[in-house]
Amino acid sequence: MDNTKIFDTLERKIEKMLGRLASLESENTRLKADLASARKHEKDASDSKGAVERLEKDQEAVRERLEKLISSLEAAEKG
Repeated sequence: MDNTKIFDTLERKIEKMLGRLASLESENTRLKADLASARKHEKDASDSKGAVERLEKDQEAVRERLEKLISSLEAAEKG
């Protein structure tokens, strides 16, 4: 093989590798964005879960107070 063919072959291989590198960098950027999005959704879901738990606790407290008031009213009606 003469030097020209060797350099042509090397040049093609390097260009192919550079193309693959660019493709991998693009995929890496996309994956990082997907990961950031997934982390944000996870945090939002966690925040929502906490809000639901607080609302359920508040609802239970209201229910208990209403039951006590109803009991008091029923006792007053009987007495």
